Amino acid sequence: MIGHMLGNRYEIIAKLGSGGMAHVYRARCTVLNRIVTVKVLREELAEDKDFVRRFQMEAQAVALLSHPNIVSIYDVGDENGLPYLVMEYVEGSNLKEIIRRQGALAPSEAVNIGIQVCAALDHAHSKGIIHRDIKPHNILVTPGGRVKVTDFGLARVLSVPSATMTQSGTVMGSVHYFSPEQAQGEDVDHLSDLYSLGVVLYEAVSGHVPFQGDNPVSVALKHLQEEPPSLNLENPSIPQELEQIVYKAMAKDPGLRFTSAREMQKALSEGYLGESLEPLEEEKTRAIPIPEKRENRVREKRRMHPAAIAALVICGLFLLGGGLFALSKWYFGGTSVVPNVVGIPQAEAVEQLKEAGFQKVEVNDVYDQGTQNEVVVKQDPVGGMKVKKGRNVRIWVNKGQSDVWLPDFTGVQEREAKLALEGRGFIVKVTKENHESVPTGYVIRQFPEGDKNQPKGSEVTLVVSKGPLEKEVFVPSLRGLTVDQAKAALGTVELALGEVKEEPGEKKGVIIKQSVDPGTAVKKGQAINVVVSSGPKAVVQTLKFNVQDEGEVKIVVVDAKDPEGREVYEQEHQKGDNVVKDFEVYPPGKFIIYFKDQPIENIPFK
Repeated sequence: MIGHMLGNRYEIIAKLGSGGMAHVYRARCTVLNRIVTVKVLREELAEDKDFVRRFQMEAQAVALLSHPNIVSIYDVGDENGLPYLVMEYVEGSNLKEIIRRQGALAPSEAVNIGIQVCAALDHAHSKGIIHRDIKPHNILVTPGGRVKVTDFGLARVLSVPSATMTQSGTVMGSVHYFSPEQAQGEDVDHLSDLYSLGVVLYEAVSGHVPFQGDNPVSVALKHLQEEPPSLNLENPSIPQELEQIVYKAMAKDPGLRFTSAREMQKALSEGYLGESLEPLEEEKTRAIPIPEKRENRVREKRRMHPAAIAALVICGLFLLGGGLFALSKWYFGGTSVVPNVVGIPQAEAVEQLKEAGFQKVEVNDVYDQGTQNEVVVKQDPVGGMKVKKGRNVRIWVNKGQSDVWLPDFTGVQEREAKLALEGRGFIVKVTKENHESVPTGYVIRQFPEGDKNQPKGSEVTLVVSKGPLEKEVFVPSLRGLTVDQAKAALGTVELALGEVKEEPGEKKGVIIKQSVDPGTAVKKGQAINVVVSSGPKAVVQTLKFNVQDEGEVKIVVVDAKDPEGREVYEQEHQKGDNVVKDFEVYPPGKFIIYFKDQPIENIPFK
């Protein structure tokens, strides 16, 4: 599949993984020149109409959603009978990988993830879509801390009552994150997603899932019958408020859970900051055992003296009044307006908050939040809100571009290296040079070196091979040689004979000119053009002379045609004859006049 072009648009670059329904690839959109994720239905499932329908419903479900915490879908298509989805490519790791790598997360980190997942679920639920498979594997976290919920492969559109997601009695989902109603095979609603998110948060802060067993059935039964182990007893650093939020989300009875993802998000963002939350145990209705009546025993009621009763009433009133006064001072007094510190430097923001009476300021680092570094990009509570003095205020400060892992592309083809770098957000610059051993078009080295983190958006230079350096040779002299002789001479120095033209010359068939002068250094394989003599060119030359005495006169022509000379005139003349005669000659040359077989005059011509 690597290198294949889907829909004449999406070039498959690498395989990212495989799921139960589809193979997942990283690809490049050749139209928009961006990296995307392509999910292609498994070939063995293409004949199963139920699987195809489920796959198509994923496209329909995700296409309805548009939210910064949900992976976007760009396109759908079909390639040789295999449906595929084109989705947003998210740089980073899924939450399961993070937990395996780091172990239990800090409570604040888990809460931040939970808040963003709640935001995604709230948006999906508002569109009538239930995810049905919330688990760490489907929660992607970018290097900057942005959460993206993905894989709505088990989502159900509530507006289509006939669209069920079970086949042959099999319950869809992941057993460690099942809600009790899913474990029983019942129809589920949005509260099932909240239960699964509660399990995810439990695993995030503890490093393990709440229920484990030898097989899926035993795990499912624990979701139905057992309460999760105490987080606080396992790790006292986990705040009780966070533990209560997790337990409320994981209530067996859906009616005891949060009523919506928005309510759970509010509890995470406010309750975890120290706001009072009613303990879950107090919310539960408990059966109070009634003492068994015994007919033969009569209890005597002890009566108090009236004076004692009066004293107790007076003390109670004093205590009640003092408590109400203290409560009113706590609830109504000591409030202040939170300054708006978004957009200002960290130190200045902290100073403003403390001057307003908020001494506890929690600073969180975030990345990829705009062009201004070291400034506040978010605060909680928001600016302008009136809250109690002393409340903890959190601010998020942009630390610039996040670091991204830069692989070593030495020995990789230029095109593949550029696509991978651009997909990771790097700016790619290419220079080329000759190399004796690295093939043409492959990376010789890179700057900076690979196998380390580099700032996202930074420049990476690839030095690409142009192949071995072509050695130079010297052009031999070809003048005076025939064409065959010239071809042989050029072949001995790995040069070629180029175009052959003809011009008049002294000797027919020999080279009189060459396109590159002898002794010039040129690259091997270069062609040398030549001009071959077609022989001398004839002209008419008029000869005039006076005969000085009576006798025989002969004229011989010596020219390019006959260097040895040829006789062109012989005749008897009388003294005083004036001779005027035209002759065809091949300059340069000369006329030799003989009188009585003796040369008497040379007349040159050009």
